[in-house]
Amino acid sequence: MDDEQLLTFITVLELNNYSRTADHLNLTQPAVTARIQKLENELDCKLFYRDGKRILLTKEGTALYPYARKILNYVKEARQVIEGIKTPMITIGLSPAISVSIVLEVLSLLRNTSEFSFELVDAADSVEVSKMIEDGSIDIGLVRDVIPFTNLESEYIFHEKLVFIVGKDHPLVGKAEISKDDLIDHTMICYRRETALWRKIDERLIGVRNLKRIEVGGFEMVLSMIKNNWGFSVVPELILANDTNTHNKDLCTVPFAEFKDLAYNVAGIYKKDSPKLERLLLFLHTFETTLKNLKTI
Repeated sequence: MDDEQLLTFITVLELNNYSRTADHLNLTQPAVTARIQKLENELDCKLFYRDGKRILLTKEGTALYPYARKILNYVKEARQVIEGIKTPMITIGLSPAISVSIVLEVLSLLRNTSEFSFELVDAADSVEVSKMIEDGSIDIGLVRDVIPFTNLESEYIFHEKLVFIVGKDHPLVGKAEISKDDLIDHTMICYRRETALWRKIDERLIGVRNLKRIEVGGFEMVLSMIKNNWGFSVVPELILANDTNTHNKDLCTVPFAEFKDLAYNVAGIYKKDSPKLERLLLFLHTFETTLKNLKTI
């Protein structure tokens, strides 16, 4: 019994067709049949029977199925562990508004002192980052603790506030402090309002009359529209650490009492039993030190 036989067994069950299984696995149909027959011979039983055009599991096939799944998962994990030993790379997932420039600065420091490489993966939000860690797509994620991550280890990095920003020529520039009344008839530039972060932002703006909203695809677009005076936004301060000089020239922050107490912890999340744990912690500690040294934070 080997993993190729088990994969073929599961694929036949899921696709319910030998021909489609062959196409899916890039095999010939006789090769698929041969794998199933060999597996049945080794187990001394039939795994499938036909009911008209349907391919169904026998009692023995039903008993085998959950174990086949587990075996394939173990094989996948074992290969990932061995590959991690041979090729010391960590894959890092970034939730929105995590400054790529800071991450690259950290990676540059580590590359000069450590012999391993990195891959960056953008994610739609912190929930997606956590799912990617759980399914093994990435090794570690940088997220905000707007939701709990019960199945993963979490290490605090930085306490982050939200800031109210406008373009340099926006009518609200120069005010000592913003109130909700100042936002009447203005336009807010948003990103993914269904996420936990933006839901909390919207909650603080309940009661603002005739507040218009434009929702865009990412924080870079948010900043671009703010620079061009399409409206205002409320963003995590860490995003302003990216290309700081440009932001200082084109963007202005204005105090807004509604958001003074709304802050989050930026954290690194990862699997406790990761075979790359030592490297992951080194990355997190270097990232934390880099943030503390930034004058803009």
